[in-house]
Amino acid sequence: DWESANVHWALMYPDAYEVGAPNQGVQILYEVLNEQADILAERTYAVWPDLEGAMREHAVPQFTVDGHRALGDFDLIGISFATELGYTNMLTALDLAGIAIHAADRTMNDPIVVAGGHAAFNPEPIADFIDAAVLGDGEEAVLLISQVVGQWKDEGRPGGREEVLLRLARTGSVYVPGLYEVTYLPDGRIQRVAPANPEVPWRVSKHTLMDLDEWSYPKAPL
Repeated sequence: DWESANVHWALMYPDAYEVGAPNQGVQILYEVLNEQADILAERTYAVWPDLEGAMREHAVPQFTVDGHRALGDFDLIGISFATELGYTNMLTALDLAGIAIHAADRTMNDPIVVAGGHAAFNPEPIADFIDAAVLGDGEEAVLLISQVVGQWKDEGRPGGREEVLLRLARTGSVYVPGLYEVTYLPDGRIQRVAPANPEVPWRVSKHTLMDLDEWSYPKAPL
């Protein structure tokens, strides 16, 4: 139930439903989150161009397939990138949702956009468009993020959007591009990634689920 949950996730696989629905990663995150009493997760996918045109014509925002709820209503949008081809689909979905494409332009009322998946191991190409990135496996990371966001909400959202992103970065398990400075070599390779805020760690840990025998997901694939 929407009202009984404290933290609301919209999980996106940035491709067509037929491609994204079987994705095991999203299915596992969907189960992991919805098993928690105070967390709700729904799914959304990229739309075909004809539906995109109709949505724009009739001012229908990007919505979830589970509850047909607008993405702007959620606390977090978790986007699972299997390939770099999903980057532009993310931008289309954010634009359809009425959410600022650039992270720096988002307000207190906008969801926190979190990238994950294989094509988020180097999140620098999309750093301007995401609020945070999870490097590696997301099964445990989404619960950590939910805990941080839930506590921030319970406290009355002190410090606004900047504070909750700082709290996520402080864990050392979530990369928040806006809190780091990236310099490049002349040939375009990254030279250094350094904290722009003294409160965030120099190194962000990659998540690795070590014991798959103790991880029984997916239990009930959709």
